[in-house]
Amino acid sequence: MNSLQTETRHIRPYVHYHCGCPDVNKPTTDLESEKEEETFDIDSPGIHFSTFPISKLYFCDDCHQIRCPRCVQEEIVCYYCPNCLFEVPTASVKSERNRCARNCFQCPICQNTLSVVASSEPQPTPSPISPTVPTVSATGAPYYLSCGVCRWDSQEIGMTFEKATGLALQLQKTEDERPDVKEFDHLKDQFEKHLRHNTPSTTLPSSLLSIPGMSGMNSFSSRYGNTGLAHSQQKSDDVEKYEAAVDKVEPENGLVDDLVHLTDVNQITTLTQRMNQLSDQPYKVERLQPQRIHLRTKRVKRCRSCRHILIKPEQKAQATRFKIKLVALKNIPKITIASLPKLILNQPTQIVLKFSNPLYEEISVDLTQEEIIIQEETTIQDDCGKPTLEKVTIGKVTILAPHFNITPYNEVLEYEEDLISSRRAAKADIGIYEKRGNSTSIILEITPLAEVEEFKFPLLVKYTSKNTENNENEGVTTEEKSSGETNSSKAITSDEIFADESNEVTKTLSFWTVIGLGNVIKAPTGTSGTTVKGPGSRTEPSGSKGSSSRGSNSANRSGTSSSKS
Repeated sequence: MNSLQTETRHIRPYVHYHCGCPDVNKPTTDLESEKEEETFDIDSPGIHFSTFPISKLYFCDDCHQIRCPRCVQEEIVCYYCPNCLFEVPTASVKSERNRCARNCFQCPICQNTLSVVASSEPQPTPSPISPTVPTVSATGAPYYLSCGVCRWDSQEIGMTFEKATGLALQLQKTEDERPDVKEFDHLKDQFEKHLRHNTPSTTLPSSLLSIPGMSGMNSFSSRYGNTGLAHSQQKSDDVEKYEAAVDKVEPENGLVDDLVHLTDVNQITTLTQRMNQLSDQPYKVERLQPQRIHLRTKRVKRCRSCRHILIKPEQKAQATRFKIKLVALKNIPKITIASLPKLILNQPTQIVLKFSNPLYEEISVDLTQEEIIIQEETTIQDDCGKPTLEKVTIGKVTILAPHFNITPYNEVLEYEEDLISSRRAAKADIGIYEKRGNSTSIILEITPLAEVEEFKFPLLVKYTSKNTENNENEGVTTEEKSSGETNSSKAITSDEIFADESNEVTKTLSFWTVIGLGNVIKAPTGTSGTTVKGPGSRTEPSGSKGSSSRGSNSANRSGTSSSKS
């Protein structure tokens, strides 16, 4: 029990948003029936796969739905090197083995970028440590690779270069001479020849299948072009007898003995170093070699339901801007836990939730909370002798301000937050803790009824906003739906979207959130709860020792003054 309490103390509070991840294969009637369900089970087995922080979510502006990384489709825009920012054509990515073909190398020790350095003095004759370590150039080569972080250089393994340009091509020649590379290339040629012989001529080569869109053309041509010729061609599943290009590579003798009698741990490579050199995964540091830097990709992300573009970066590798960037942080209210005291069993505790409005128009928020129920095994057994599952209420959540408004986002007012906060705090409504800029903080009263490992509860957020039809948010035009359209997810629903006579579009959306507050502790003696007051006032625990002592002191002072009189 003590070990369990020690682990639960490290649970951090969080606010996660729920994504329904609609299945496009389901009929529309099934999706609409799921939408009508108002219950949300936070103890379901798949809740951890459908709730995410708001920073990892997107927002589809066409179907008005939250989209998570699982329900978006990615398309590769371009390949580029993160070091030299050189854009690599898609056709040459496979031939270059998804690595940069220029002078971009990675340090085998610390994985930082290596630089080409000219040697100021003639180099001694390199003594290869093992036959697998390559020596690219002859003795006295003037260039080598050096790391400015860990001070490693390629001279330690006898690797130098004749020219300062085309280092990848020079190193590629030595890599092609490796026995395992030769054997793999020979094996690939063997099966490519067999597939080329048994595949109709209308299909595309395997080297073009990695290009986006070419695989669809391949299926189209095989279905509609020259079908008679394809069926008439004789196919054979017999593969020619394979003969190895190189002899069997025997393992190194004495490697196990060297590891057993090892005295210096620093001579053994780490797991990260071996994973960066997957070809042979050397155990000794002296066998590590510089590797070419892997290529990176820029990708377009689309909504799987409506194919609307959510993320579209600039195609140039040097550009960091986005043409389209529909993230949840810029479209739905952000919820954070502003104040969280310790949760005490069977005692009311008040917490503060902060709602921030990222939109340029005022929104009206309505909150709804369900009863927190979990299923636990009871000691009462059924007729079969198995323990039964009983629903137990673990806590009670009271929203003191279920309806409130949030002012629109304004960049100018961010510099006057203190002045705005002090003016609005005096006129705060019941349950409103603070209003500052484009955010509103409300008070929730939590009463834990069971000592659980993690206290969490669902919260349904429904907000309404009004904007003009041609309103643009960060250069992206929003297209509103008509009131007759329906949505396909119960995670966030568009209840009603309509336009009035003043060309204003009213949009009402709702989504589920899961708020985790950590573990619940037993009540220490002498405390009865925690109350949160507005800004500028003191925060005092109700029924605590401090308040009783102040009351007794005031009583003593009044008694003393009366006796003196």
